[in-house]
Amino acid sequence: MLHYSCDSCKRPIDHVSDVRHVVKIEVFPAVEDQACGCQDSDAGTADADHLEDMQDVLEHLDESDLADLDDSTRSLRFDLCDACRQRFVKNPLGINLGKQLYFSNN
Repeated sequence: MLHYSCDSCKRPIDHVSDVRHVVKIEVFPAVEDQACGCQDSDAGTADADHLEDMQDVLEHLDESDLADLDDSTRSLRFDLCDACRQRFVKNPLGINLGKQLYFSNN
């Protein structure tokens, strides 16, 4: 039988009485339209052929670019109990939400 524990608080999650929540996070570099050389005029048309644009991008990539892309892409998976899920949903990045005051330099 599999036993789960919360990846945040480390509390065991009983499969009978507790609900186990799964959080999946994917981290990957964003590909901007300007980087691929796509033109904005083609973006709005449904019949635009983007295969040639993709072929141009792939031809300009070398092995080091592909290795960097592979290193910067990650998929993460976490099991959370219900209490930790509620905290995660309220503040998914874990940023301190305390009110900060900014004063001028005069």
